[in-house]
Amino acid sequence: MRVCVYASSSPKTSPAFVAQGRRLGRLLAERGHVLINGGGKYGGMGALNEGCRAAGGVIECVIHEMFVVDEGEFEGSDRLIVCQGDDLGERKRALVERCDVIIVLPGGLGTLDEMLDAAALSQLGMPNARPVVAVNIDGYYDFTLKQLERARQEGLLSKNPADILATAPDGYA
Repeated sequence: MRVCVYASSSPKTSPAFVAQGRRLGRLLAERGHVLINGGGKYGGMGALNEGCRAAGGVIECVIHEMFVVDEGEFEGSDRLIVCQGDDLGERKRALVERCDVIIVLPGGLGTLDEMLDAAALSQLGMPNARPVVAVNIDGYYDFTLKQLERARQEGLLSKNPADILATAPDGYA
């Protein structure tokens, strides 16, 4: 299976989130899955890549050209896809098109944007929609899930939130 993982890229990422990233990378490699991600070398994303590489896994990184110049990219990928554009739209499409499923670890605005964009594809029934699973480490996504439930209660979602954004409990990754 080809698994895309969204995660933080900040060197200030919580040690708990980094540890789960490393563990998930190792598990994906051990189970023979291809890891696809944004290509960062720091934070949850960097740990994910390190864990996968240490376990002999295959890594494909999809990175925007603006991040290649700052030496923040993971250098041990099996394939590096560099996207262009005035925004991150091409990169988000490239990530989704290359995978079978999306797993989301804690992250900042970029991770939230990617996660909600992928959930919106599912909500709208788009042909390129993929299953999306948020790993709710230390309750990180509790408020996001509450917001989606509120949207459902207000009639703003046509599907149950769990049908567009599944969750895995802390430590499941």
